[in-house]
This record gives sequence, structure tokens and C-alpha cells, in this order.
Amino acid sequence: MHSFGEEELGKKAFKVLIVDDVPENIQILVHLLNEKGLKVNYADSGIKALNAIKNNMPDLILLDVSMPGMDGFEVCEKLKSDKLTSHIPVIFLTARVDEQDVIDGLERGAVDYVTKPFNSKELTKRVFTHLELKYNRDLITHQNKELTRLNELKNQLFSVISHDMKNLFNNILFGTESLVKETEHFNKEDVAHMAGLINDSAKRAYSLLQNLLDWSRSQMQNIQFKPVSVELMILLNQALGLFKTAADKKKLHIEIIPDGEDFQALADMEMIKAVLRNLISNAIKYSQQKGKIDVYITEKDSEIEVKVRDHGVGMTPEQAQKIREGSNTSHSTPGTQNEKGSGLGLLLIKDFIKKNKGKFFFTSQKGEGSTFGFSLPKNT
Repeated sequence: MHSFGEEELGKKAFKVLIVDDVPENIQILVHLLNEKGLKVNYADSGIKALNAIKNNMPDLILLDVSMPGMDGFEVCEKLKSDKLTSHIPVIFLTARVDEQDVIDGLERGAVDYVTKPFNSKELTKRVFTHLELKYNRDLITHQNKELTRLNELKNQLFSVISHDMKNLFNNILFGTESLVKETEHFNKEDVAHMAGLINDSAKRAYSLLQNLLDWSRSQMQNIQFKPVSVELMILLNQALGLFKTAADKKKLHIEIIPDGEDFQALADMEMIKAVLRNLISNAIKYSQQKGKIDVYITEKDSEIEVKVRDHGVGMTPEQAQKIREGSNTSHSTPGTQNEKGSGLGLLLIKDFIKKNKGKFFFTSQKGEGSTFGFSLPKNT
């Protein structure tokens, strides 16, 4: 655990709540702790203290025992029985010096017991000791959550690599081996067909690898956010160009419908390229043969909005709910021609839009298609 001095802890702007029914005591404590760089709030009753905590969660509570209405023991019991406040260290500050009172206070969950009249140096020392302990506990909790998240990320990546990537490379290997060993049995049309299948698998493997790298770097905070002026119409046309072959294969009609003249957003260009790439890819994947995809781009007062609407298979309410719940479990439904996917594209879209201070949204109806879109701050 890291050890801090009072000056270093004071710079972290910890919040302390003082609960005492005597105004003079509050005044002395506020002055003392403010001098040490702590942010101090106060309440003159137990009920007011509990209400104050709901709106402004403190890092530590200095709690008087003898108060009218609800005494400090009862306040402490309520704090420790609530999951939202049970982690807050409570120091009883009271004139009661009976040994049983001390025991009662500690049994109710207090971390310390300081008697009045108090010594200023002793009090501040105890306050900072427990603030340091809380800081380190919170740090350990955060690190454990981060380790759990990274472990889940590792498992997801291994799952995608072992399943989706393996299948794609099996297709490539099978196709190339067939061309090598069975060349004399193939005519020109057979070779062209086999080469097309190999090329399709290679493109899908490349796209999946690109998503894997982007998403894993993002999840591990190894990707830098570099906002610049981005002309969304140019990036949109580039994304459509990347998937022209896939769209032509399904004989899809894709139309861009602009509303406005200035489509410059403030965003990270590479992240938005990845977002558009995945939105267009998904729309093609779930569109029926000879279907239509509408791409709307709208200029608003403070933002640019892009919506990609397909008229394909759509989603059930249950599938849509999984997306709204923000599950990190990669999941993908096969496309209309049984196109496979890892589900990482949607996770990447949501993550990158959030990093760019934008909004992600979608609507979908089974059998009628889906609309996925996002908005970004306009470059002013």
C-alpha cells in the first residue's frame, strides 16, 4: 500500500462530513480541517446527515454520539446497513469516555473513537490515517475490478481467435490447397469462383483482425484520443468504397441522403473510420439480396448525426435489449447469406463513440430492418 503525508492527502481533495448538534464544535472542526486542504460539509442532526450523504458522498464522517432525535450510534448503524454507504469510515467524536461506549461505537462499525475535548494534532492524524486506509482500499478494489475486466477481455479475444479466425483461415487453406492439388480438374470459371471465396475469407479475416487490434487496444487504454476536424462525408464515401464488392455481390442499392452543407465534426479520425466501417459492414451483412441501404447525414446546431438504415432482417426485442444493456459479451447473428461475425464491431462502435463524446443509438424491428447511428460534436 502507498503511504501519504498529510500534505499529499490534502491535495487529493477528500471530503469530510461533520455531524454535531453544537455549532461551536462544527466551526472549530471546519476551520481545522479546511486548513489541512480537506473539503468539509456539516450537518447538525442525524437525519440531516443521512440526507446530505445521499447528495454528496463523503470520504469520512466525524460523528457526534449524543444528539437529539437520532443519536450517533443509530446513524452509524444505518450507514453500515446500506451498501452505498457501508464503506465510509466513521470516527465517533464525543464527550463520552465510558469504556462500554467505546466498545458500543466500534461494534456498530466505527473505525475510531476520539473523545472531547480533543487534541487538534491527534484528531487530524487519525483523520488522515483513516483517509489513507480508505484510499488504499478503494485503489485495491479498483485494481481488482480492472484485473477481472482484463481477464474477461483475454478470454473473449482467445474465443474469437480460436473460433472465428480459425474458421476463416481454414477456408483460405482449403481453397488454396484445392487450387494447388486439383488444378487440372478446374476450368477457368471454377478457378475464378474458388479465388473469389479465398479473397472473401481473407478480407473478412483482415477486417476481424483489425477490429480485434482496435478493440483490445481501446479496452487496455493503449489507444490515444486525437480529436481533429473530420469531414464525415469524405470518410463515409471511403467506407462505402471499401465494401463496394460486398454490396455488389448482394446487388444492394446504397444511397447517401445529406441534410445540410457542413459535416465537419471534432473527432478522432481513425476511430470514426472504424465506426463507419463497421456500421456499413453490418448493414450489408443483414440486408436481403437486391435490398436497399439508406445513409442519412444531418447537420445540426452543435452536432453532426449519421444514421445507417438497412431494410433487412432486423432484431427481436430480446436481441435489442441485450445491446441496450451494454453487455461486453461478444455475440453475432449470421447474416442473410450466413455471413459470420464476432460481434466485436458493435462493441467497438459504442466504445469509440463514447470516447469521442458522442451518442450512440439504434432502432430495430424484426423483419423490417435496423437503423444504427451516432452523433458527434460539430467542429465550431
